[in-house]
Amino acid sequence: GLSVNPCVPKGFGDFSITRKFREGTYFIEVKNPNNVEKGIQSMVVDGVSVEGCIIPYVKGKEEIHVVITMG
Repeated sequence: GLSVNPCVPKGFGDFSITRKFREGTYFIEVKNPNNVEKGIQSMVVDGVSVEGCIIPYVKGKEEIHVVITMG
């Protein structure tokens, strides 16, 4: 899978990134409601809550939508 661990300056706010990995394109939205510098409070991959910081790899999947909430 794809490991994610956002680390941003204090007050950076929300952001999004698109990342190609293997045959898939990952559309990652990072929410930072408490303006923290690092840490993942929750992660949702294609509508399913996932524990930890690894986006599971699914062979053949071309688009993966991820929402990370820092905290």
